[in-house]
Amino acid sequence: MMLWVMALVLLLVMAAVLWMMWRREGRKAGKNMKGALGIPLVMAVLAGAGYGLIGLNEHTATWLEHQQEYGDVARQIIAGQPPEKAASEVPAGALVRVLQSELSQTPSAVGWYALGALYDQLGAPAQTEEAARKALQLNPDDAAMHLLLARALIEKNEARLTDPALEEIRWVLDREPNHDGAWMLLAMSADRAGRYALSEQAWASLLSRHSEGETAELLQRGLDRAREQKQREGVFANLAATVNGEGLPAGGTLFVFLRKAGSAGQPLAAQRKVVTHFPITVSLTAANWLQGYPDEQADLVIGARYTPAPGASVDQAAITAVPVSLQLPQAQPATLNLSRQ
Repeated sequence: MMLWVMALVLLLVMAAVLWMMWRREGRKAGKNMKGALGIPLVMAVLAGAGYGLIGLNEHTATWLEHQQEYGDVARQIIAGQPPEKAASEVPAGALVRVLQSELSQTPSAVGWYALGALYDQLGAPAQTEEAARKALQLNPDDAAMHLLLARALIEKNEARLTDPALEEIRWVLDREPNHDGAWMLLAMSADRAGRYALSEQAWASLLSRHSEGETAELLQRGLDRAREQKQREGVFANLAATVNGEGLPAGGTLFVFLRKAGSAGQPLAAQRKVVTHFPITVSLTAANWLQGYPDEQADLVIGARYTPAPGASVDQAAITAVPVSLQLPQAQPATLNLSRQ
């Protein structure tokens, strides 16, 4: 309601000023200006109606309310000062909008970092990355900002370590070799990415400084798993299948997958590939594993699905090959024959 009143007053003032100027100029030219007041009034009414029907966004009032309520908090954060309101009193979504607005006028490294941390809390890794990069442009020597960027890059890759994220983590560890946060981020994301040598190194570093109590037990489990998975890499990290597609057109999308016999749901490993010709040999490397390596005695099968449409999803791949049992260690690629059913 207050917004409407302010807009109406502004329109009336503008209309009055224009009318007075118009009337003065008309009289100088010797014209009769009697009754001319109706013209600017009509203009003001039409402008007010247009603003009400088109210009007033339904979220504007809420945005202005948040701007007024949390503006001081945002400005204190940007200035690097402790905000007067506790974090629990400020909704993250509202503070994001206000902080973004304030940063467009007064950029600061700590402000962009805070915005990135809020986006990270809200599960928006792309926005977290953008804010972290802006923070680093203003303060490239802050370890927390490098780790924020690393977390964003990892989350964008489904919590799996990427090479750019590893560069950010190593930047921190080169300067702070005992930074527990950096080592923990590396341990967990490397484990998810199947990079077990890095995961082992990270768990061992953490355990060397936290060797007692429940924390030590958790860290030891992580280290044991990383070492176990690393030992199995030689068996599982390079499995292959030769896929025959007699009578099928090349140029489509092929999915080769590995799973436990009789299981359903997410496969243990999978690779998607555009087929240039048949037969084609596809390898499942460490980067293609979606879950941890199973026990070497596990009964595994390898299969394939295909669709002539390039860039299609696995759900569209209706042409299948009957899965075959996988013999380990694998001496030669398994043979899969695609057929229409």
